[in-house]
Amino acid sequence: MGSGTRIDHQHHLVATTQGLTIEAPADEVVLMPEAQREIIDRALEIQAQWDDNHGQATLDEAMEYSGLRDRLRHEYDLWNGHGLIQEAEREEAEAQPPGFPPRASEPPVSIPVQRAAAQQVLDEVLEEHQAAAALAVQARDRWPDNPEVSFVQDFEAFREIHDAAWNRELEGEEAVPYMLENATGGLGTRESGRGFGLELEFVTDGDWDDQGEALRAIARDLHEAGLAQDNYMYGYHSQRNAGYTDAANAWRLEEDCTVAGEIVSPILYDEPQTWQNLATVCEIIRRHGGGAGEQTGGHVHVGLHDYDHDVANHQRLMDLYADHEDVLFRLAANRNAPDSEHRGFEWCEPNYVQAEGYRALGDVHARARHGMALNLTAARGQRSDHGEFRLWDGSIDPAVIQAQVNVSLGMAAAAVREDPATPRHRRRLGHHIDYWGTQRPPDAQLEVSSLAFREFADEILRGRQQMAQAASLYALTRWQESGW
Repeated sequence: MGSGTRIDHQHHLVATTQGLTIEAPADEVVLMPEAQREIIDRALEIQAQWDDNHGQATLDEAMEYSGLRDRLRHEYDLWNGHGLIQEAEREEAEAQPPGFPPRASEPPVSIPVQRAAAQQVLDEVLEEHQAAAALAVQARDRWPDNPEVSFVQDFEAFREIHDAAWNRELEGEEAVPYMLENATGGLGTRESGRGFGLELEFVTDGDWDDQGEALRAIARDLHEAGLAQDNYMYGYHSQRNAGYTDAANAWRLEEDCTVAGEIVSPILYDEPQTWQNLATVCEIIRRHGGGAGEQTGGHVHVGLHDYDHDVANHQRLMDLYADHEDVLFRLAANRNAPDSEHRGFEWCEPNYVQAEGYRALGDVHARARHGMALNLTAARGQRSDHGEFRLWDGSIDPAVIQAQVNVSLGMAAAAVREDPATPRHRRRLGHHIDYWGTQRPPDAQLEVSSLAFREFADEILRGRQQMAQAASLYALTRWQESGW
């Protein structure tokens, strides 16, 4: 995606499955109802199971699939037979005895158009699925067999980084390292296709008049620094509604009723200019009395272009979140807040991840919606999909924000890369505080108390620099209460 590329919010929600043809209008894309989408997602899932089983279906699967086809016919008037609309199929259904749901009395009048549109959409869906599968293979191939460091196997390497960060903090130095080049270990580059975006909430000093003056000055300085296209403060979610772009001057100051304001980034990639711009944005906020308060949040959006309609990819991301939830909320907490306590769950409720898994993307959305720690409502099987990590506390420290980006990117990439049979060990929020409390453990207990983080770092983070950055943040934070 080149500089200035824009992504709008009209998603291509038409699709086909073998035996199901959904008409694609020639002049516009009509958003299909969510219930219809869920039926199609489930049909795709059953077909994938058949493919894995060499075309063999169980009786339950065949009956469920037949029911899904009937629902599409009866509720949405979609009639076809294996990719071609057939008169015989409608006639056979209409010959059923009374009591069946009513059928349309006439076949579609645009059969040739439907045929061509259906085949085009089928080709597009197949191409996207094959591309996503190829990206998953590529991600596995690129993950190093011999990592630069393993914190599980080399505790002393972790201890050295941990203690050095703690000492820098005590000396008033920058405790978390900040990188300008190869900051994500390749996970957030343009070549990877996984862009990211930021929402930086902040508060300001003084009364209402002082806040207004500070906001005007921040908007002005963003524009003068070439980071914003004008010196306005926009309404809430105006960037989202206008459509995101990767233009470097598309940072935008927006209203947010819960804080003084928030700055929304363009689509970003791991490039020196990105990190220089982020540092400038943070400096502008601080220059005018802005900072992270007890209730400010930081949201990291991560591209999910390679997740496709595969529920398994989304399931693994949810599983990873559940496995590492306690570590994630520790890293997310604002260490400068009173008692280094996380801001709470009003806008980032911990996700409930069911052990039995999910059958369709609609089931995932119900457990990962807006207002939760991990929001996947914008993940619908499209190339423009993204997930939102909302658990992060707000920060105006670019190194902390960069660490949050690295963890978010690492989680998204690991879900595609990992073997579905990877053993799961869930450590939910509050797991560790019962054992270790809120204080820094004695040196003799560090190896045991840090094991969950070290396992997390080995699994999620790409290189030594990214692992050292996260370990530094770990050293400055504490375990969090469950809050329930």
